[in-house]
Amino acid sequence: MIGSIAGKLLNISKKYVIVDVNGVGYRVTLGEKIMKSIAKIGSEVKFFTHFTLNPRDGAVELYGFATNEELNFFELLTTVSGVGPKSAQAILSNVDLQTLQMAIMRGDDSYLRKVSGVGEKTAKRLILELKNKVMATDVGPTKSGGELSSQEEAVDALVSLGYSAYQAREVVKQVSDKAKTSEDKIQEALRILGKSKR
Repeated sequence: MIGSIAGKLLNISKKYVIVDVNGVGYRVTLGEKIMKSIAKIGSEVKFFTHFTLNPRDGAVELYGFATNEELNFFELLTTVSGVGPKSAQAILSNVDLQTLQMAIMRGDDSYLRKVSGVGEKTAKRLILELKNKVMATDVGPTKSGGELSSQEEAVDALVSLGYSAYQAREVVKQVSDKAKTSEDKIQEALRILGKSKR
């Protein structure tokens, strides 16, 4: 119904923003990742959106995404039984699309449980129902299995040091391609984190 929305930011709360489009304020629910990257009130923004209507209570919600690829993946996730819009947005907030696509293709249900907070049954259902569909989904160049593994080990290590899962994932993404092993990735990530504190 509403595929995208562009306008001026009127308000920013913890889970949603209000976007003024020609005098009408639209409330757009956003994931943690995009909430941390949006600009200040008064700036111009654009989101790709998914419209939902809850038939039980008549509640209407607009879910917003930074890219069309994220929106397409969100809609793919919501086709799985037991994965609603809020769960799908939470999954996308904790991982980049390429890594998520790779995990589903490899059948890595433990990774899916870890990043999304879904239970074992839902993680297995995601893999079963989406494995063939995500192979046909273009989200950019995918990572190799070894790279995915060392990246996850680095994230786990940073979380054990007290960083949030979101913060750990974001900093590991900034690590250069030269850091191949999990140890190299951890060391470089810690250097980046150290610089950002100064």
